[in-house]
Amino acid sequence: MATPTEVPTKVPQEPDPFYYDYDTVQTVGMTLATILFLLGILIIVSKKVKCRKADSSPTCKSCKSELPSSAPGGGGV
Repeated sequence: MATPTEVPTKVPQEPDPFYYDYDTVQTVGMTLATILFLLGILIIVSKKVKCRKADSSPTCKSCKSELPSSAPGGGGV
């Protein structure tokens, strides 16, 4: 028992592990979502651009598919 003249010792409080700074979590989440979205668009566009280049060969080197100009009947674009 503590007498009124004794000062009780204070144990340092540990921070609550389930406390989140929601503003920071929201900012980081939106930043990551934006970066991943733009990266996905960049990947999609870069793959389409490679296959649309006009080559002298009848097949596209990057995707190994036939170009529309090599179709039978002269269906060139």
